[in-house]
Amino acid sequence: MHQNSHPAPALRRSFPAIALLLGSSLWGVLWWPLRYFHGAGLHGAWLIFTVYLLLALPAGLWSWRRRHELRRHGRTLVGLFLLGGWTNVAFMLALVHGEVVRVLLLFYLSPVWAIFSARIFLKEAIGWRGVLAALLAVAGSALVVSNGRGSSFADLDMNDLLAISSGFAFALSNVILRADTALGDVHRATAVWWGCVLLALPFALFQRLPALSLPDYGYLLAFSWLWIAGATVAVQFGVARMPVSVSAVIMPFEVVVGALSAWWLAGEAPTLLESFGGALILTAALLQITRSQGHPVLLGGVEMEKGDL
Repeated sequence: MHQNSHPAPALRRSFPAIALLLGSSLWGVLWWPLRYFHGAGLHGAWLIFTVYLLLALPAGLWSWRRRHELRRHGRTLVGLFLLGGWTNVAFMLALVHGEVVRVLLLFYLSPVWAIFSARIFLKEAIGWRGVLAALLAVAGSALVVSNGRGSSFADLDMNDLLAISSGFAFALSNVILRADTALGDVHRATAVWWGCVLLALPFALFQRLPALSLPDYGYLLAFSWLWIAGATVAVQFGVARMPVSVSAVIMPFEVVVGALSAWWLAGEAPTLLESFGGALILTAALLQITRSQGHPVLLGGVEMEKGDL
C-alpha cells in the first residue's frame, strides 16, 4: 500500500519544474503566433495593443476595486507602466520582424544591465561574478551582432536595438520591484499591461488598421488569455517554489526552444559563431542570476517578471 502512495508526492514535487519548463517553452515559441497574426492582418503594434488590452481590462477592474492597496506605490506603478510596458512592446515588435534567436539572446543581456542599475540605484556591490558576467556578455553580444565579422556594433539594426532596449528596461523594472516588494503581483501586472497598451498605441497609429477574419479573433482571445496569461502563471508558479540555483538553469530553456522552433518552422539557423556568442551570454546570465540566493526578484531580470509583464 505504501509503495503506491509514493509517486503522487514525487509528482507534486516535480510540478514547479514542469511548470517552469512549460512557461519557458511558451515564451520561447512566442514568435510563432505573433508572426501568424501579423501575416493574417493584425500587424505588430496593433497586435500588441489588442493582446494586452484583453488582459489589462479585467486586471484593471480588479486593481481598481482594490485601489486602497495602491497608496504609497505611485512611483513604482509609474515605473512599471513605462519600463515594463516598453519591455514587452519592444520585445514583441523585435520578435515579429527580427531573427528569433538573435532577439532572444540580445534580450538576455538584461541580467548584465541589472548589475549596473543595481549598483547605481541600490548601491549594491558588483563583485567578481558581476565583472565576469559583464565581460562575457559584451563578448557574446559582439559575436551575435557581428557574427564574427568584427567587434563593431555598426551591424545593429532596428530589431536589435528593440531587443537590447527591452532587456535594459527589463533590468530597470526589476530594480524598481526590488525597491518596493510590498506591491501585489496583480497590481504589478495591471500597471505593466496598461503600459503595453498605451505605449503600443503610437506605433499602431502608423500601421494599417487590423483586418482579421472572424475565426482569427477567437484565436486572438485564446492567445491572450491562455498563451500569455498561461505562460505568466506557469513561470510564476515554478519560480516561486524552486531554489534560484535550480530555476536559473531551467529558464534559458526558452532560448533553446526558440532556436529549435525558429530552425524548424522558419528556417532560421544560427551560425557557429552566433551559437558561441549565445553560450557566452547565457553563461553571463547564469552567473548573475545565481549571484545571490537572497535576491529572488533579480531572477525576474531574465524570466520571472517577464511572466508578470
